[in-house]
Amino acid sequence: MTNPEEERFALANDLRLACQRIARRVRFESTSKVAPHQFSVLAHLHHGGPQTPGQLAALDRVSAPSMTRTVNCLETDGLVARVPHPDDGRQVLVELTAAGLAIITHTIASRDTWMATHLEDLDTDQLALLRKAADLLLEVSNG
Repeated sequence: MTNPEEERFALANDLRLACQRIARRVRFESTSKVAPHQFSVLAHLHHGGPQTPGQLAALDRVSAPSMTRTVNCLETDGLVARVPHPDDGRQVLVELTAAGLAIITHTIASRDTWMATHLEDLDTDQLALLRKAADLLLEVSNG
């Protein structure tokens, strides 16, 4: 029998692998034409509304110059727009355009459909267990 610490680390490994595999599969199955790092920015804007490039960089844990390059590409593709910051004239906010919103909503729907399809064969108890697990994983990922 293993000790509790070994069990915790084994669980951590299994959860990490499962999350990585699911994320990889969902990205692969997606019809999105934007790169994962660009999709991440669109998702932040979709969930959090307009934000400064610095806020977006902090959310994605990347450097400011890296985020500037990403925002530039998204802006060139017409998926985001820079607008004046209402409270600070030295800054700009990045916001979704209609085209960016269309891509993010289509991609989310596509990914959710893929996942829901793979849950079809689970029984009620398994689905309830996954609901609890998803809640815990969201809690852990926010901490």
